[in-house]
This record gives sequence, structure tokens and C-alpha cells, in this order.
Amino acid sequence: MTNSQAQRNREIISAYWRAMNDADAGQIADIVRAHCREDNVWHGPAPYQDIKGVDALIEQFWRPLWHAFPDLRRCCDVLLAGRYREQDWVSASGYFRGTFREDWHGIAANGAETLIRFGEVMALEEGKIVKTYFLLDLIDVMQQGGFQLPWQAPAVEGLRPPVKLGSGVLGSEQDPDETRQTLLLVEAMLFGLVRKDQPMSLYWGPDMVWNSPSGVGSARSLDEFLARVHHVFLNGLSGSWTGSHNARYAEGRFAVSTGWPSLVAVHDGVFLGFPPSGNELHWRIMDFWERIGDKLVTNWVHIDMINIFKQIGVDVFDLYRQYRREKSAQEN
Repeated sequence: MTNSQAQRNREIISAYWRAMNDADAGQIADIVRAHCREDNVWHGPAPYQDIKGVDALIEQFWRPLWHAFPDLRRCCDVLLAGRYREQDWVSASGYFRGTFREDWHGIAANGAETLIRFGEVMALEEGKIVKTYFLLDLIDVMQQGGFQLPWQAPAVEGLRPPVKLGSGVLGSEQDPDETRQTLLLVEAMLFGLVRKDQPMSLYWGPDMVWNSPSGVGSARSLDEFLARVHHVFLNGLSGSWTGSHNARYAEGRFAVSTGWPSLVAVHDGVFLGFPPSGNELHWRIMDFWERIGDKLVTNWVHIDMINIFKQIGVDVFDLYRQYRREKSAQEN
């Protein structure tokens, strides 16, 4: 992909999302149809899974979302475009922001402003979205309404900081040398992580920020990441790690990857407080990185944690329904 093609694709998605931000619920269907090919395939988190076709996507995802949050707006921390395996891509990380007016997927509305953390990676052909990988932090939405998981996350939960330096929403063509440097650093880090034979200080700055979903939590330095997050994965998933990426590319000092699954590993150690299940866990992951100089400084991580807990043997939605029943009994 040439820089100019990346720029055009980012502009297409930016215009799409501006239209959605300015729309009401009755206009959403036409906007989505105008930007997605009819046979678009959407790969989402539990409980959505895969949705095939733009009409099904509107009815199963967009209409219920806008019904629950009628003033919904999308806010991006990162927006970048690139090419991977002969396919054009545009990707973003950020939040939906809106007033939670109606129940959504069994999550009780609280009438308050709510943030929904998202990661999205889209394949484009001739200016239309043909395939999407999409992750939402639904546990965080539950927690904003008062629910808490009955176990302690290893790192800090809650809202994550935005880009530390400049803007991650790219709006102009990027230096190809910067792009190449970012991708080489990210790929070296990923391959070192899978082999488990390289110190993370080779790739990460000491003040790095690791923004991760609820159930794991975020770290505010490399030392904190290594102590509170990295060892949890190494000890809990101590077998060989496999997986692949459906998209992986960089633009300027930012990069992204996603895989369905990105990681396959056996739960053969204590992980997030859970004893070994022996189950093979398939991780739907989306990573966004920021590089400054020769080190990575920020990592926005999106993981389908509800799906991971389900594979371990824990149904988060069941826990949430139990919480709602207990809360209702106390109020009555």
C-alpha cells in the first residue's frame, strides 16, 4: 500500500465515523450500509461471535447498541492504516461514550455516562469494509455499573490513559522509514515474547504504559508490567505458545496486530488466580503500539476476556446475573 492509499483509507473510515457520531438511531442503518459491503463478515467478542452480512450486523450489533446508548459517540486514541498479506487495513483503538439508557446484552442500564473500550481492525476493498475484527471490554461496562469480579486482577483496573506524546489519530502521510522502524521493533518484540528468551527491556522503555482490559488490568511502568502481568502469563500458560495474525502492520510510530486467535496456549499453571484447567485457551487479541525512538512506550491491549474466562470454566454473565439478583434482593 502506498502512503497515499493509506491516507485515503483513513479518510474513508474517519468520514464514516464522523457520520455515525452526528447521526441519530434512525440514520445508523443507512450509514453502515453505505460503508460496508453487503457480504461483510464481522468477527466480534463473546457473546456476539461472528456476524455475516451487513443487514445482520445492523440488527444484531448496531441497532441494540444505539438503542441502549442513544447519544453514543466514538472517540479514538489511535487510528492508522496499512497493508498486510495483499490486503488494505484500517485500525483504531478508543472508546464509545454515551448515556446508558436501556439494558444492553443483559447489562443493566444505569442512566449514567458510560465508556465502552473498543479495538477495531477493518479490511477494505474499493473503499468498502469487507471484514472486521472487533473487541469490546464488556466487563468494564459491568464494573462501571457497580459489578466487580469475585477475584483480584493482577494489575490496576479502570480507565486507561490516552496517547502520551502527540496524537495517535494519524491524519497525514507518514515517513516510510519511521513505519519500517516501528514494524521491525514490534515484530522483534513479538517473536522474542513467543520464544520467551529475550528480556523485555530490549524493546520497551522503562516508563512504558500497558493498557489492558478488565480482568487483567493495566501497568504504568516496565517493572510493574513484568511483576504484575508478564509473570502471570508466563507461569499460568507455561507450555509452548502458538497462534498467528490476521493483520499486522505499522504506520509512522504506531503499529497494530490482531489474530483470531493470536495466541493458543495450555492453561497448565495458576493463571489469574485460577488453578490449572489443562484447557487449551484460544486468545482473541488486538494490540496497538506506540514507539518513541528505539523503544515501545505504549501498548493498548484488547482481549476477549469473557471468552477466555469461559474457556477456563467461568461464565462472567452468570456471575453478573447473580450480582443483579443479590442487588435487587437488597434493594427490596
